[in-house]
Amino acid sequence: MTKNIFNAAMVLVGTAGLLTGCNFDQPEAPCFVQDSASWATRYDPIDDPVDANGAGCELRAPIAELVGVYKFSDPDDLSNSLLTLRPQGVASIANRDPGPTTDQTALGRFDIEPDADEFCTAETLSVASVNAAATQTAPATTISYEFSNIQVYAAPSTPGTQLRGQVKYTRNGCTSNYAIRSMWPAVACNPTNPNSCAENPNVNPDFATECLTVSTNPTTGAVTAYCVPSKPVPSFK
Repeated sequence: MTKNIFNAAMVLVGTAGLLTGCNFDQPEAPCFVQDSASWATRYDPIDDPVDANGAGCELRAPIAELVGVYKFSDPDDLSNSLLTLRPQGVASIANRDPGPTTDQTALGRFDIEPDADEFCTAETLSVASVNAAATQTAPATTISYEFSNIQVYAAPSTPGTQLRGQVKYTRNGCTSNYAIRSMWPAVACNPTNPNSCAENPNVNPDFATECLTVSTNPTTGAVTAYCVPSKPVPSFK
C-alpha cells in the first residue's frame, strides 16, 4: 500500500528539517519492513538499573511489549529512508503528556540495501519519550527509550518480520540497557501450553518462538503473553 506520510511524519516525529521538501511515500525496496503497530518485542537485560549517581534502583523495562515499527521512503530519492519505532510504554500514557507528541516516536536513517548478513540497519535514532502528568490514580511518570543499532532481517524468505538491536531505557531517572529481539506479527499465546506458538497459524512455522508472559492482572489474574523469538535474530528452527 502506498501512503503519503509527509504531514503524518511531522506529527509523529517532529523532524521538519529532515523531511522538508520530500514527497514521502512507501514504494517496494530491498530493505522491506512489515509496517505495524504490533511487533512483539522482548527486552533481554544487559545490566542492572542505576540512577544518575550510579546507585542501584529498581525500575526496569517491561519483559516484553508491543512496539510500532514503520519504514518510510522518498520515491524521488530512494537513498532517503527512515525507520520509526513507538513503544507501547510510551503510547499507553501519551495522553497524559502535555508536551509535543512528536517526542514520542524514535526515528533514524535506515539502510536502503541489506548487508552481507541480510540485515538493514538504523544505527542511530532519536529518543522516544513521554512525560506523563499525575492523575488521581497514577503518579507522574517519565519514560524514555534510546534505541540503537536496530537491524531488520530482510532475507527474501522472511522479509522484514524480525529485528534486533539495543535500547537504553530510563523510567523516572532509573536507567538500564537491553538487547532487543522482535517479531511480526504479534500473536497472543497461552503460557501453560508449550506448543501454543508452534501450533498457531499466524506464526511463521519456520520461526523459533516461545510464549512469554508479559503481565498478570493483579485483580483478575488474567495473563497477557506473546509469541517472541526464542533464539538470536534471525530466530529459526
